[in-house]
Amino acid sequence: MKLFLIFIISAYCKLASNETNGNNTDHEEKKQLMDDWEGQMADFIPDDMLSFELQKGEVEILEQYIKHPTNIRGAFFLSIMNKDKIDFSIKDPRGKIIDNKQQKKEAVFSVNITNPGNYKFVFSNANGKSNHVVTFAIDVRNATYEHIKEADLDPVQKKLSSLYTGLNDLMFDTKFSQQKREGGYQFLRDNNNKYFIYTIVETLIIVFVSIWQVFYIKRIIGVQRKFV
Repeated sequence: MKLFLIFIISAYCKLASNETNGNNTDHEEKKQLMDDWEGQMADFIPDDMLSFELQKGEVEILEQYIKHPTNIRGAFFLSIMNKDKIDFSIKDPRGKIIDNKQQKKEAVFSVNITNPGNYKFVFSNANGKSNHVVTFAIDVRNATYEHIKEADLDPVQKKLSSLYTGLNDLMFDTKFSQQKREGGYQFLRDNNNKYFIYTIVETLIIVFVSIWQVFYIKRIIGVQRKFV
């Protein structure tokens, strides 16, 4: 009886410790993400945004041809339906990794490109236990193109371009915020489920302790009667 009670208490303590460590890690990662966003993604307006399914055990590669030296920025985030993470990397035309994110649910990147060529964005779910829906957004800055656009467009075209940029920015912010809200709701649901489990475990511990106390008291009384 004692061994079983000790096992229950140990399992509960270990579960609570793992949950605390997991929450601390998630909190640190989210804080780091927000710091990276503020430091690298000011005025970020994606040129392209897409969502795709990344199968478990698979690797998905997206390619982008860069013509001129520039800066590329982007972000990716996973569906909030599961807790697994993926690996992300960017490879230059020679196959060298120029940016790398290991075991992330969401991340941002900002990379300066000096050599033209075909760049690869690699999403790896090789060690994952489930499929993911990945949302990926990228902005390829081109100083030459931006300079020509500002200098040559007539006022009407400038207004249309500004409107398009604003709508594109609004779409990205809305989608990103929606994912964040859904992630918050999922986090609350998960916590409620875990608290429910903790409550059940605590109740079982109390019941077993009570039974053990009753058994122990009866045993003491029985021993005393024998001596009497």
